Amino acid sequence: MKNPYEDFVHQVWEEFPQLAEWHNLDNEILPIWKLEQFIEVGYHNFDAERKPLYHLSKIIEKYAQENKQPLLATFEKIAKFSYVKERYQEMVKDMPKVWIIADFDDEVIPTDVILPNSEFLSCSNTNLANVWSVFTRGPYGPFGLIAEEYKDGKFRGFFTLNSNVCRYALNVMGNTLGAKFDIQ
Repeated sequence: MKNPYEDFVHQVWEEFPQLAEWHNLDNEILPIWKLEQFIEVGYHNFDAERKPLYHLSKIIEKYAQENKQPLLATFEKIAKFSYVKERYQEMVKDMPKVWIIADFDDEVIPTDVILPNSEFLSCSNTNLANVWSVFTRGPYGPFGLIAEEYKDGKFRGFFTLNSNVCRYALNVMGNTLGAKFDIQ
């Protein structure tokens, strides 16, 4: 199957060509499944709008919060983080580490949100600028959501429980941003 992704997600998919075998774009399940159902299938592709991805993101964030696990979240634009800023201030208090990545510049990093366990990184001028991702650590390693905005409000990506896929994505992100993400 031809790789439908571009930029960062393309790079991840190219590293794991077997993901093409599982390419099933069933978008109906995104807004109704619970985390257990995503974990049961292990991998799921989607082509979706913002609302279903927000649902899946909140499920992963809730898991991280309830299990006191690290969390990494990327926001394709600064304004998208501003929308969840207050919720994040509460949510991250008991987590060991939280990385928030967005198209920040030095003057716009929200210093009023920084907690001792949070780190803000800018993805300006990188291939991560259109990426929406949420990663945490589960009982078998990192898992999460990786998507990219390919046109205004439309995203292609996947949920994966495969820790090798997540580790690769986290390493590529870390190399791009000059950071290390200890979610593995």
